[in-house]
Amino acid sequence: MRSRRSLAILLALAMCLSVFGTAGAQEFSAEAQGFGGPVKVSLTVEDDKITAVNITGDAETAGIGKSAMPAMAEAMVAQNSVEVDSVAGATLTSNAVKEAAAEALKAAGLSPEDLAVVAVETVEEEKSTEPAFENPDVIVIGGGGAGLIAAITAVEAGAKVYLFEKTGVLGGSNNYSGGSLSAAGTQLQKDAGIEDSPENFAADILRMGGGANIQELTKTHVENAVAAVEWVDSLGVDLGDRIPTMSAAYDAFNVPRQYMMHLDGVPTSKGLLAKIIPLLESYQDQGNAAIMMNTEVGDIIIDENGAVVGVVINDEAKTEYYADAVILATGGYGHSEELVKRYNFKNAVSTAPAFATGDGYRFAEKAGAQFSNMEYIPGYVGAVPVNSGTFAKTVGVNANYDGTIWVNKDGVRASAERGGLDSQKKAMYENAPENLVFFIISQDIRDTHDPIITGDDENWSKFEELLAANDCVYKGETIEDLAKAAGINAEALAETLEKYNGFVAAGEDKDFGRDPATLVALEKGPYYAIKSCPSVLLTKGGPLMNSDAQVINTKGAPIAGLYQCGEIVGGANIGGHASVGGLANTINIVWGKIAGNSAAEYALSK
Repeated sequence: MRSRRSLAILLALAMCLSVFGTAGAQEFSAEAQGFGGPVKVSLTVEDDKITAVNITGDAETAGIGKSAMPAMAEAMVAQNSVEVDSVAGATLTSNAVKEAAAEALKAAGLSPEDLAVVAVETVEEEKSTEPAFENPDVIVIGGGGAGLIAAITAVEAGAKVYLFEKTGVLGGSNNYSGGSLSAAGTQLQKDAGIEDSPENFAADILRMGGGANIQELTKTHVENAVAAVEWVDSLGVDLGDRIPTMSAAYDAFNVPRQYMMHLDGVPTSKGLLAKIIPLLESYQDQGNAAIMMNTEVGDIIIDENGAVVGVVINDEAKTEYYADAVILATGGYGHSEELVKRYNFKNAVSTAPAFATGDGYRFAEKAGAQFSNMEYIPGYVGAVPVNSGTFAKTVGVNANYDGTIWVNKDGVRASAERGGLDSQKKAMYENAPENLVFFIISQDIRDTHDPIITGDDENWSKFEELLAANDCVYKGETIEDLAKAAGINAEALAETLEKYNGFVAAGEDKDFGRDPATLVALEKGPYYAIKSCPSVLLTKGGPLMNSDAQVINTKGAPIAGLYQCGEIVGGANIGGHASVGGLANTINIVWGKIAGNSAAEYALSK
């Protein structure tokens, strides 16, 4: 995409300042509620100019909200404004930052209009989405990690490539994700004296994922994962201490085979983006790729033979672009309430980026794709579905709280509340009626423990607010009263509590093997229940494909011209019904390369 640089020098205002104007550097602070807790913004203002911004929010999500804060601070100083753009995927944190910044500015006696206009150099982008060349061989829909790699690979295979990205930022979810990779039989393992192989990895996936994976795809993935890690290493991505590890967040491997990408010493997928974005941009400079930002694909074009031959852009003219091969690199559907309810959960909230709306799933469906493992999605523990009218998560409950038991609407204990396998906790929501699980505590627990609602719940104030509103927090003087208030089977809940308290007295959890040190009796009312549902970050099902990343139709045949890579391929199709450490990032690389090569080979043979 071409752009033209123009120097826009805005005259500094030399107008008389309001009596509220600032003279000399002064700091003003304010707070607002973010995604996980309070977000504090401190503005340093001097002569009606923002000279420094400090943003803190310890409870915001690492890699998402916490990554948004420094970016917004930098923008506020550069633009001398508190009215800056939100960061994609971190809407709640961004809104809190802007709200707190506006209050801090107000405390300074200023409005946004009072800030002095500063001389700035701007880059004015062409509004046209016309690419620099015509007749591409391959079109890639989506500029996340997988799409970038697919485009790079297709160019290197000799194809001319268009890449369409609907947001203004390349990298997609990789801008917010951790930097883990996984592969078996790598040189890093050999250097550490670890014996491993792709076959061992495949067998481990079978063990962890319960056999739900498609073995052909798993075999292809594990056989190519070594080359994926070596490619990342060859790009110069920082792999930290280079020592393979076990997965810390998910079910354990049988040997250490996880690796961590870094940027500036921080574990993050941005370490890879920092290498591949400039690489694709260099191919654009050479005239072999065209990157079109803020350009949303609204549909695909299918010819009379059922082959996918192009895309339709969501602009006023509904512009059509044609190519012999199209790659879906559109990510998951974790922020589509409609698709989550269709395929997975009756009740859920989302922590997925706002752009993860399932576009590619709709395109694949139109092309006649066969879908696989769509029923499976990992539901992360502890979202509270407050009546906020939004699908995005706003309130959470502490999933590492000793003084609680978790029960479903049937009054049955649902999982080991502390310890236990990650996969079992996620299955808890999948199997629970209406996908709801209640955290039960007693008055004694409330009197002697920190608040159970996460974030800044000082003196249980948020808990009390929800209780008073009868909004996901319920109270009963007896267990029977509590069950009635929360809509739980009363008889079963009473039996469950009696049984659990017996385990506490005996010092052994005979149902789930919970660590005895975390067992706390719930013997004295009043009792409380906090309703929770799963939070959705990644989606795990996807259109069925073959080992060439070509999408398969409902008759079992490849769809001509249609390929896919990234989250849309369905992590469960590769890794089964489990969260496998490092799988998602490695899928981007392995299948981005396969899709790019396959699409280029197909298009260049036409």
